[in-house]
Amino acid sequence: MPLRSDWSDKPCPIARGLDLLGDAWTLVILRELFVGNTRFDGLRSQWGVADKVLSSRLSRMVGLGLAERVPYSGAVRPRVEYRLTAAGRDALPVLHALALWGAKHTEAPKWARPMAIMCTGCGEPTVSADWCTTC
Repeated sequence: MPLRSDWSDKPCPIARGLDLLGDAWTLVILRELFVGNTRFDGLRSQWGVADKVLSSRLSRMVGLGLAERVPYSGAVRPRVEYRLTAAGRDALPVLHALALWGAKHTEAPKWARPMAIMCTGCGEPTVSADWCTTC
């Protein structure tokens, strides 16, 4: 039995977007892929996610066209890493908006370092999910 309804055929683009990105693990994995954590072991150790859950989410993300499996070595056993596709890269503003909203409306643990969104053009932090407030 599915955890929720299938919204892939809904006329609302928010519902269809949530059908692909609405799982918390999917968003966290996307974030990790954006920062360069592209291998199964790295993803597992960063978040402490169970192998079965991580494998399932990565397979789903590949199936949805958000990520692709890319071999990187393996003379004995083939190994792969996961890279974002164009559709996965297009989710960056969604992650930025969610990060900004979370920073504004939730309290971070005392030990947590603040997350910053940096402009790739000028290298300065920005407070917008859509444009650089510096350049």
